[in-house]
Amino acid sequence: MQKLRFMFLLVLASSILAAAADKSLLCPAVQKCLNITLEQCSAEDLKPNRKIKYNEEFCAPFIEISKRGLDPKSKVGAEVYAKLGSEYRVTYESKGTLPATPNMLAFLFDYMPFTAKLINAYQDEEYEIHYTSKDHKTFSGTNGRSLSGDFVWALQDSLGKKTLMRNVFLGYGRCHVLRWDLTGTAVAILDMDVNTKGEMNYKLRAIVFPANSILNSIMQMDLFKKVVSSKIDHIVKDVVGSSKTFAKGDKRPIAKSKLFTSAEDQKLLKIFEEIVAGRKWELGDAFKQDALNAKENSKEGTPDGK
Repeated sequence: MQKLRFMFLLVLASSILAAAADKSLLCPAVQKCLNITLEQCSAEDLKPNRKIKYNEEFCAPFIEISKRGLDPKSKVGAEVYAKLGSEYRVTYESKGTLPATPNMLAFLFDYMPFTAKLINAYQDEEYEIHYTSKDHKTFSGTNGRSLSGDFVWALQDSLGKKTLMRNVFLGYGRCHVLRWDLTGTAVAILDMDVNTKGEMNYKLRAIVFPANSILNSIMQMDLFKKVVSSKIDHIVKDVVGSSKTFAKGDKRPIAKSKLFTSAEDQKLLKIFEEIVAGRKWELGDAFKQDALNAKENSKEGTPDGK
């Protein structure tokens, strides 16, 4: 369920990857911060932006994400680093604890449409998520209120280690804050770790890119940041409240809901109950489970059941 939480703050559209990354932002920043000269960069592209100081503070996210393994030569990597090369950047940070085990989170990340239904049943909300690629690395969603968008899961680990615990997302979304309807791109860094109670501590950093100095000033205001934080907190409360209630065994909201009437949803509920009880689940097991379900359904459809 945690996935919902940041997903609606920064969302990314796979459609934005269809366009080439802005080389005037990408090329000088990658060269200055990572000491990498990309093949597609001309001498003109490599000219630094005179308004940007390519200092330690500016280069910090480049270095961090590069160390995690995101290649600036890849399509999504180029898009992420190009956005980070923007003149204006504002970072919003949120952290806390989710009453869920790594196995629970892996399952909920694997089945995000199911996760949205679960929250809707317990919180009477209108969350919606659907995948836009077979590998589940691009998806779209809304919290049914003021946040919506599409995004790509750029990294799911750090150099092949800590799968699900170290994440980078690129998103394009829409958000209503105070009197403004804002549309734009964001890079999100989500880190999670298991605490001594077996629950998940998380830290989310969402980096957004105001289009001009006026928007930058507005988005840096304490009032604006408080409103954004309140929207994030609302989503977190929905996630935490749902997971706590389910883990305690209260299934009444699900029984009353019309969202879990299909055989597939009933099967997922059963699996999730088993995971809450201790069953192991790793990110990506959904593909194995779906293949198994398809095989079982195929057998049930034959006259002799074979």
